[in-house]
Amino acid sequence: MHISSRRAVQFLTLAGFLALYARTAYYGQDEITWPVHLAFKLDPLALLNTLIAGGSPSAALLLGGLSMVVATVILGRFFCGWLCPMGTTLDIFGTLLRRGAKKRRGYQNVKPPKYSQTALFITLLFATAAGLPLLAFLDPLSILLRSLTVSVFPAFDYLSKTILSAGMDASVPLSEPIFELMSEHILLLKTPVFLLAEVTAAIFIAIILLELISPRFWCTYLCPLGGLLGVISKFSPLTRARLEECKGCKGCAARCPNGAADTNPADKALCIQCMECGELCNKNIFGMRARFSAPSPSLPDRRMRRGVVASIIIGGGAALFTGTSAIAKRRGTRFLRPPGAVDEERFNKLCIRCGACMRVCPRNGIHPSLGEAGLDGLWSPRLVPRLGYCEYHCRLCGQVCPTGAIRYLAEGKKESWVIGIAVLDKNRCLPLRDGTPCIVCEEHCPTSPKAIEFEVREVTRKEGDVVMVKQPRIVAERCNGCGICENKCPLEGESAIRVERVQQEISSPYG
Repeated sequence: MHISSRRAVQFLTLAGFLALYARTAYYGQDEITWPVHLAFKLDPLALLNTLIAGGSPSAALLLGGLSMVVATVILGRFFCGWLCPMGTTLDIFGTLLRRGAKKRRGYQNVKPPKYSQTALFITLLFATAAGLPLLAFLDPLSILLRSLTVSVFPAFDYLSKTILSAGMDASVPLSEPIFELMSEHILLLKTPVFLLAEVTAAIFIAIILLELISPRFWCTYLCPLGGLLGVISKFSPLTRARLEECKGCKGCAARCPNGAADTNPADKALCIQCMECGELCNKNIFGMRARFSAPSPSLPDRRMRRGVVASIIIGGGAALFTGTSAIAKRRGTRFLRPPGAVDEERFNKLCIRCGACMRVCPRNGIHPSLGEAGLDGLWSPRLVPRLGYCEYHCRLCGQVCPTGAIRYLAEGKKESWVIGIAVLDKNRCLPLRDGTPCIVCEEHCPTSPKAIEFEVREVTRKEGDVVMVKQPRIVAERCNGCGICENKCPLEGESAIRVERVQQEISSPYG
């Protein structure tokens, strides 16, 4: 009964997360009513990362994150076992993978050291505090949303359109109404294609394949949100415990996905309140015990103390390298942030790499970074105008950002936000290079008056004929760096007009 109830809650939560995700996309609207970043309002790890970064969390994030902390103190690590969409996803795929593994060659449940998750969380915490935002990168909600956006959904969108289009061509019943329904609520007008899609997919698949080592391997030993909730749950007065009737069969320990039932009472830092131990035991000797005293003041064992010290050294050392390495700070003039982004140092600390801004960009212009932003900017969003420009009036990326790394620009203010400045390559621009007429960049420039003007000049071509040609020039004070000129340039390969980042921090309407 308990398992079926938990599964129902898990599936409903995952379905709700996916429903929010489906609606967090551009369907012609100026604002999104139910954005997926609402899920992050209950994420204490997102709140912790925002506070470490020196940001000002929104009232919703502050209230939601603290509410989850209080709930964890009362109920233990229930979020992981009941509500986490990443955990539910791993449960689904893990069940399928282990079932196949048992049929082929048997299945071995391997358990790493008990304190590995706590040690890893401390490592990530100190690295983040020192400037390398690994907590944000490994937040399970961020991983799930990022993987859906960059890898999973584009593949789903493409395959769905391909299969349903083939079905309509073959007059397969229901193909057309299904296609129309999915086009209205799920599919996008144009299938997005992202940089680093293969790498993002590989990371997500690797996390799923860890289920072949042991159930919920990621949740038990690697997840930083689980590590944080595990530390908090130590203060919970409730714990699962075997009663006096227990005969010591150890069946519960074998069944427990997190290894919490190896001890009596169960290890509260590992127990995710899944209640599988109680369902398994036919004597029903598992119960909840309440203890309203503080956790035992006994010191951790020597291995735990060594692990904590090593974690601090590793985390701090990694961040120190990031802060001093030239590779870590390498950012060229072509590196652009979305409109509304805070200053670069704060941005890399505040951004949790969830990919929500990439999801809503109507022109598929925002992509994850690899080395372009430095080591501290891995997977952070950047604008790549050649692949997709910034829509002149669009403000969606700022609306869906859960931490304020990209600020929501007020109506009428976004158009004046300077992303960068367009520059012309005289060796590639057709009118400037050889007198070939071309006015594409000026035609698409959305500013009024336009940031691209023409000067009519007499040009002698290679053939010897003299022609009058409109040659473009940039009016820098009018350009906001939206990138549509670079995107629409008809040249193959690199554009003849490119948006470059201003070397100093660009002033904005918000200071």
